[in-house]
Amino acid sequence: MRILFKQLLIQDSRSSFFGKKVDLLSDNGRWIEIGTTIQSKADLIVLEENLEWFPSVVDLRVHNTLPGGEHREDWSSLKAAAWKGGVLDFLLLPTGDPVPQQPESIQFIKNRLVGSGVLSYPVAPLTLENKSENFSDLMDLHQAGASWFSHGAGALQDTDLMLKCLQYLQPLKAKVISRPDVEGLSLFGQIHEGLQSTLLGLKGIPVLAETLHIKRDLDLLSYVIQHSFGLAHPEFALHFSCISTAESVSLISEAQKAGLPVTADVAIYSLVFTEDAVSEFDTLKKVNPPLRTEADRLALWKGLKEGVIHSVVSDHHPVEVECKEVEFDQASFGTIGLETLAIAFIQEAKNQGIEKSDLYLSHNPSSFLGISQPELNVGEEMKGMLVGREKNTYEVADIVSKSTNSIFIGNPFDYKIVGVFNGLNHSYGQ
Repeated sequence: MRILFKQLLIQDSRSSFFGKKVDLLSDNGRWIEIGTTIQSKADLIVLEENLEWFPSVVDLRVHNTLPGGEHREDWSSLKAAAWKGGVLDFLLLPTGDPVPQQPESIQFIKNRLVGSGVLSYPVAPLTLENKSENFSDLMDLHQAGASWFSHGAGALQDTDLMLKCLQYLQPLKAKVISRPDVEGLSLFGQIHEGLQSTLLGLKGIPVLAETLHIKRDLDLLSYVIQHSFGLAHPEFALHFSCISTAESVSLISEAQKAGLPVTADVAIYSLVFTEDAVSEFDTLKKVNPPLRTEADRLALWKGLKEGVIHSVVSDHHPVEVECKEVEFDQASFGTIGLETLAIAFIQEAKNQGIEKSDLYLSHNPSSFLGISQPELNVGEEMKGMLVGREKNTYEVADIVSKSTNSIFIGNPFDYKIVGVFNGLNHSYGQ
């Protein structure tokens, strides 16, 4: 099938056409011509005003509900939500029940969506069943294809276990993912510890719960590297996921300047909302880490611009409606986000004066995963998404995920994904 795109604004910062309007022609899922004006015949002509071409999204944080949570998300709805949001590659946390902790489980997750246009990448558990009691078979899991390891969706509280995990994995091409939180400090917390927690009478989650954990893990990482005898793999790293505070950005920045192999990402909701969003006890705004202050939000944006934070994630966490439509202190944490990650970040990035939003949605996370994305050149595979400038409000009816717990319900957007393309697969006009 030949598809002719007319006058697309190219938003792929790796391309020589970045920031320019061009015509593009594809045939059987590959680019065959790129130019100012293309007159060739095509089976489908895409001719709309204000369309922009972005590379597809790579999401480094998606909660796994399978097996055991099919009522919240199954493979079909997960694929549909990812595809709709232009997320064609994503990391799947080891949060199923039972936990995917055998080499066969890792292989299954890697291969489950092959051929669908979307690919999932398995994060392996550091400990059996995420119980912090016994190590999982780290080496076997790595050999089975897992290059990313975490303690479920959180972080190991046991200091000795965390140290040994870093020691075992540092000679390998592996990333250890930590969602920093000292559980003893955040226990029973509902929202950010600050003005709103005081006004609403809710127990707060202090900034210290996050920063104290980051300090501990950085000290452990420093110790491991200093005693690695030069055997640490050049691509081994400690990755902090969903950082949410200004002090976290500062701590990670100093560690990077000191030469430690440490990276970080931020959840899209921490870049858009602040603690004021929960002033009316809206359980859809109950997320973990909690929404912080405006000063924290701006510090996170600064961290992105300076390269301290390299990726933006959805933190896609499906939760059944029964666990959200209850009193605030009884409601579950979490928001879905695969469908809104791209449009929310593209919009906010423009507001913040960031021109290359694709760096944080596509290229940086691709590098973290160790995968290559096709470039916008003749002969390369067509992989990306069409984004139109169209004012719209995100509503429950727009959601294709099985769960509808989106923090963005009722949120106005200036952009909309109108088509997703991956080789022979596409959704334009469907």
